[in-house]
Amino acid sequence: MLYYKKLIESAEAREKLVKKALQYGTDVLELPPEELIIENLRQTIDDWVASKPFQVTRTISLGSIKPSLGLEDNQPKAYWKKFPDKYSLYKQLIYDSHPVLKRNQQEEVRLATEVLHNYTITAILNQLRRDIAVKLWSNESFAGKLSYYVTTNPLASLLPNMSGSYNLANSYPKRRIYEKRDRISLAFSEDNFSVSENIAILHDVKELFSPINNSRALPTAHPELIPHPYQGKNSPPKPTRWETDIEALHVRVDVARLGMKSSTEIKWDQGRLGAGTRNEESPDTLTARRTKMPIETGRSHTAARLFEMVSLLKPGENASIEEEELFENRIRAVAYAIFAYWNAPTQYGGYPKSLTPIHTYHEVMDPAEDYAPGIYAHPFSYRDLIDYLQKNN
Repeated sequence: MLYYKKLIESAEAREKLVKKALQYGTDVLELPPEELIIENLRQTIDDWVASKPFQVTRTISLGSIKPSLGLEDNQPKAYWKKFPDKYSLYKQLIYDSHPVLKRNQQEEVRLATEVLHNYTITAILNQLRRDIAVKLWSNESFAGKLSYYVTTNPLASLLPNMSGSYNLANSYPKRRIYEKRDRISLAFSEDNFSVSENIAILHDVKELFSPINNSRALPTAHPELIPHPYQGKNSPPKPTRWETDIEALHVRVDVARLGMKSSTEIKWDQGRLGAGTRNEESPDTLTARRTKMPIETGRSHTAARLFEMVSLLKPGENASIEEEELFENRIRAVAYAIFAYWNAPTQYGGYPKSLTPIHTYHEVMDPAEDYAPGIYAHPFSYRDLIDYLQKNN
């Protein structure tokens, strides 16, 4: 793998790289001048350079630790880049610098901020959070319940940031010193929380009840109640993705046709090479590239795990229209909420961008379409979300 930082150790090296990418875009990709703006290329490189993830080992990176200490997140956005060759680097640099993509990135920030303050989504998440808590608690093991009562006693609850990775991102609701602040207690709370607070709690509850090597890294007393994506009894049968057919129309394709199968190892094409680098040869990447949609770290596996948790409440075959609509509305609300949490500015309740690379709108809505077909009816655009916000203002 080509570690791009070796090529940009100095301003002179960065400028040389920019000019090589410019030449590659002109000579090989045959892009017109209006799609190759040298100042955009320079800005993208500067953004990548500003990101300095902390290397725990040679293979694991972490972003700024400041948010985990409850401090203001004023660190650069995390960009973790490693490329198989210089041409992949050129392609991603050119794509991330395209003027249309830059405008779409700004639109995602605007829409994400609006979602975080949407009353309808907030109300759906508050009730979903409580219903998920009841569902999981009713299937909790004796050891899990005992663990809950032990770890949430008054002495333990005084420990800072003791539960869940999004609690470490300082995203939980503020509580009084005598109130329980763990994820299970907050999930049951009758208080109404914000979109960001709800999604952080739901995410961390998911971690607690997911399989080992999925959301949770170590064994706990809690049972594995939330299955791997596409592996539960209420899951969609196989992952699918968008591709472009010969008539330039977007069509949904079963990834099993491409030699990939759904399994406990989650062998589905996320369109990426690593946490912050897209696979330029992936059909998923190529399709998004054509539409100038922001893509960064692959089709969201985290979002799919959240959809699996919501699917625990999926109605049965004889469900009423109202029950079916409720489930679809919950998948949609979670999809919009996790997108918004990741992409809205931190001062409005967004995720601390310096911690890890984040998923974009398309990277969230792509798997969401599997769990509630039709909610991403206009792929590679923001029409579905814009229409929703206009109708539910």
